[in-house]
Amino acid sequence: MCLSCKLYPEKPLYGGGILKDKFPEFQGFTVADGKNVHLPVFRLQDLTPGTIYSFSTWIKIKNADSSLITASVGDKDSEELCVGTVDAKPGCWSFLKGGFVASKLNLSSIYLKNSDQEALEIEIASASLQPFTEEQWILNQQTKINMARKRAVTIHVSNKQGVRLEGAILTIEQVSKDFLLGSAIAYTFIGNTPYQNWFLERFNAAVFEDEIKWYTTEPKRGQLNYTLADQLLEFVRRNQITVRGHNIFWEDPKYTPGWVQNLTDSELKSAVNSRIQSLMSKYKDEFVHWDVNNELLHFDFYEQRLGPNATLEFYRTVHQQDPLATLFLNEFNVVENCDSKSTVDKYISKIRELKEDGMSMDGIGLEGHFGVPNRPRIRATLDKLATLGLPIWLTEVDISETFSKETQAIYLEQVLREAFSHPAVDGIMLWSAIRRNKCYRMCLTDPDLNNLPTGNVVDKLLKEWETGVLKGQTVARGSYSFYGFLGDYKVTVSYGGQVVDAAFSLSRSEETKHFSIQL
Repeated sequence: MCLSCKLYPEKPLYGGGILKDKFPEFQGFTVADGKNVHLPVFRLQDLTPGTIYSFSTWIKIKNADSSLITASVGDKDSEELCVGTVDAKPGCWSFLKGGFVASKLNLSSIYLKNSDQEALEIEIASASLQPFTEEQWILNQQTKINMARKRAVTIHVSNKQGVRLEGAILTIEQVSKDFLLGSAIAYTFIGNTPYQNWFLERFNAAVFEDEIKWYTTEPKRGQLNYTLADQLLEFVRRNQITVRGHNIFWEDPKYTPGWVQNLTDSELKSAVNSRIQSLMSKYKDEFVHWDVNNELLHFDFYEQRLGPNATLEFYRTVHQQDPLATLFLNEFNVVENCDSKSTVDKYISKIRELKEDGMSMDGIGLEGHFGVPNRPRIRATLDKLATLGLPIWLTEVDISETFSKETQAIYLEQVLREAFSHPAVDGIMLWSAIRRNKCYRMCLTDPDLNNLPTGNVVDKLLKEWETGVLKGQTVARGSYSFYGFLGDYKVTVSYGGQVVDAAFSLSRSEETKHFSIQL
């Protein structure tokens, strides 16, 4: 589905679902300047607790150049839950897609409001509200996993004369995974063999929590120290772990070195160029990704100081220095919450704007610091971002520490299943580095490396999302078939006293992979 602003709305998803042939009411609201406006409201009936509802509609506005429209579900006298947002424009139709899980909230209506509370006319078309049971939602996830993360394989066994051998014994083992699922690590990892072994038993990717951030590597001007990063990098190199580079610059002044904030504009320009040159000369080809500019939608320290093209120059310079690395934007509250600063449409617009200016930006980073996950809105956000055709990573996944350990685990599993089942997501990083016996918000183990409920969830899913070891034998025509998760495999075939070892890889494709072995 094309999600750009269109002259005509498309047909409703799911035929409209339970909103089929229903039209919104227009309810009066008093906005900030005291004016009374009439905004669309869908009245809801008989919602089932625990049911997952996917909501979508096409929206057109009048009397404004653009406006953020938020759909919320609730009651005028109760708390409202954000369903989804869209940055709407006049003269054409924009697509809002999201949803909610029916809970104990009094969910009697879906309200569509403009966030700036100006007097505004909102037109609605092709609205849809489709219910799904938990079982239906999970079945759909599994179907998508089977299509995007697995591939059919047929192994053919023959002798040197080409005669197919029935009854050959096969042992097939997946030795590496195509999908990257990892965790943040920190200085406490260095020299900690038990922690390192725990990590290596599970993960194929890593990111350094703070160890290459500017405030760590150059706490005082001109005093560079890469010792911690070098020691962590030595570990990932030795163990063939894929590692992301996080981050080169951070737009939030709170996380910009104090000495940097006190520079003149010309000194700042020189300092950022030195920062890039120093990192790239030392770590070119080491990190598969660079989060070049962190949280650009929420903060603008460098744009304010160096001009609106500051980010463009950062990416251009990094690409010149490390042309094989994938360069990411990285942002919070795109997928976690409805945040007026970081709506999915604003993120898409920023990426398109920068790419149109020639920026070598080829990755979408979603931090993923979740409270209560809204699964249909997560899926809708990923669907919209996928229209850009760029790899998507959840880069800093955790669940709020305000929940119990058991609830954290439930919510973590929901997030991980939603991300892994989406074909546009290429990797997931958990933000669970242990520092001084605690983590940023969510740990996977206690200080003694005993799994917490969150760790048990990760172990369960890692086991579920691997082919493991298969044993079988060829049937007539000397073939053996199975569905395997994408990645690298080794296979041992024995027949009539002969034993042969071979290897093959599974990459994404709808075609069956055929692999021949001769004895």
